[in-house]
Amino acid sequence: MAKTKNKKLTIKYWCSLSRGSRERALKFCFPISPSIVEMLLDETPTTFEIKEGFWSVVFKRITIPADNRFYKTCYMNETYLA
Repeated sequence: MAKTKNKKLTIKYWCSLSRGSRERALKFCFPISPSIVEMLLDETPTTFEIKEGFWSVVFKRITIPADNRFYKTCYMNETYLA
């Protein structure tokens, strides 16, 4: 059986996540930088920001799980965050 791959994170999906889910994902990306987490938590990323800076880290590491049944995220294709 072929393993299905996780999907690339999109701005629309990111914005549809609950605040708690976004916070958990940001804490996984920036574990020792709570100020960065607070700064990004309520912001909506733009396409330009995803290519550079802090948002590029988030969108490279966080993916949409392949099952896509629940709103959750996946960190580095290993850790599922609900």
